[in-house]
Amino acid sequence: MNLSKEIFSTLAYFEIFKYPLSEAELYTFLQHNTISFDEFSKQARIVSAEPDSLFCKQDGYYMIKPADGKVDARLQKEKHAGKFWKIARFMTALIARFPFVRAVMITGSLSKNCADSNSDLDFMVICAKNRLWISKSLLMLFKKLFLFNSYKYFCINYFIAEDCLEITDRNIFTATELATVKIAYNTELVMKFINANSWVRNYLPNYKSGDPLCHSPAFSPAEKQSYLQRFLEKLFPQALAEKLNIKLMKVYIDHYRRKYCNLPDEEFNDMFNFSVGISRTHPGNMQKKILDMYNLILDNYNIK
Repeated sequence: MNLSKEIFSTLAYFEIFKYPLSEAELYTFLQHNTISFDEFSKQARIVSAEPDSLFCKQDGYYMIKPADGKVDARLQKEKHAGKFWKIARFMTALIARFPFVRAVMITGSLSKNCADSNSDLDFMVICAKNRLWISKSLLMLFKKLFLFNSYKYFCINYFIAEDCLEITDRNIFTATELATVKIAYNTELVMKFINANSWVRNYLPNYKSGDPLCHSPAFSPAEKQSYLQRFLEKLFPQALAEKLNIKLMKVYIDHYRRKYCNLPDEEFNDMFNFSVGISRTHPGNMQKKILDMYNLILDNYNIK
């Protein structure tokens, strides 16, 4: 694949979100590449200026043509994201105090500093070994009782245990999500998680773990375990906690199996992944929707 097609393929993914990319971002998210950033920068400017190019550069950003309004839309989303970061800081401090929460990451639209009035505040949580389902249950109970089950600022759809850091679901969607997570609590463990998923570079060869992409533009991550969390964890003796963890996992699995009993197994497994070390719930199957839209764009432009 030549550079022009490589650039277009990358821009096509972010076109779904109407989000043009800076030169550095475009280089980071290229799906195939063998040249340095300096050489890429030089060539990208040349190919984008060609009359028959499918993409262009405007005000420092690359995007698929036509460019009308896309830069302004991005800047507006960044401005709106600024409000979300303040809420994210408060919510992170809250989540980090729940029993057995060991790390918190911000994912979704805010992790890309791209939010609007319809966006949710998405989190990914790393939990203590053999305690994931206890931690999840307490957080979900809090959401139901005190947030009236609202997902707007408290959407936690991905939990993993600290001994299950490697993500097995691998495609351009998951690679992009992992490459853009923002550290909100416990930098050391999140970096361990990022390094455990070095396969991301199979999809994004220019991505580097520890890249500034993983750091929040709005606040420094909390690092210390709270006294409240330590106290609450003492209420769960080890033998009781391990049995309760397994029991809660089975309750969740039975609940979702009954709720989505008409779904074929393949579709159910796309939307949910449950084990002692992972809880992934995507009822809207957003991953499939985005991948389908992405492939449709490539097909429409005959990009292979």
